[in-house]
Amino acid sequence: MASEQITPPSGWVDTHLHLLPGIDDGPATMELALAMAEVIIGDGISHVVVTPHSNYQFTFDPAQVTVLRDQMQAQLGGRLTLLTGCELHLSFENVQAVLANPRLYSLNGGRYVLVEFPEFFERNSMHKALEGFCEIGLVPVIAHPERNQVFQQHSSVLDDYLRLGCVAQVTASSFSGRFGKRAQEFSHELLNRECIHVVASDGHSAEQRSPRLSKAHAAIEAAKGAELARILCRDNPWAMACDRKLPYAPEPAAKRKSLWSRLKG
Repeated sequence: MASEQITPPSGWVDTHLHLLPGIDDGPATMELALAMAEVIIGDGISHVVVTPHSNYQFTFDPAQVTVLRDQMQAQLGGRLTLLTGCELHLSFENVQAVLANPRLYSLNGGRYVLVEFPEFFERNSMHKALEGFCEIGLVPVIAHPERNQVFQQHSSVLDDYLRLGCVAQVTASSFSGRFGKRAQEFSHELLNRECIHVVASDGHSAEQRSPRLSKAHAAIEAAKGAELARILCRDNPWAMACDRKLPYAPEPAAKRKSLWSRLKG
């Protein structure tokens, strides 16, 4: 599936959003989905990639996603551009499905695929799965690493995946403490270490799991300046949606040598 051609953004771009009605744990009805879309528009977002879950609880049906997207787009007109993708839980079945039909699961049919890690995972098996994606030309986008306990406790594991060719997507509301103090602290740590490639809302409803980017944009601007805030909330997510190389892609931290290697010189 080729990437859909889209007009340049007039506002921010959100590449992780549960907006389509009745398809996962996002809004249950079209009315609620449209109310959520109004919040998105009011926050200054002009383009979104809707990313329903593909996991053990929710089945990803690309045809259904397209139908629902088209219905919403018809009602919203040109006020908000909706593109499609999914949030892919890294199960064995999903990994095999992506390897068999890569662009069916990616963001707007491009090279970027949004992946969700289990709460706890075996590092080498995940590395092998991500390596398989990279080998067929995909770029895994790691969803909300700041909220995962393994990454929180062992940030070097995330570094390993970034060196492999993955990119990191941090949830906007993590910067304001929505997912707890540790996730908030780790978000700022990743920002300071230049390990964040894109910020997204992971919105699920109009208010409870808000689809806003503005507070995160303000926090990043205050900490690191307006240019990086724009890059993380517009330029890089826009490049993902267009299947382009990211304009901002810092070099991952070099792998630290083991104590034995350092002693050997």
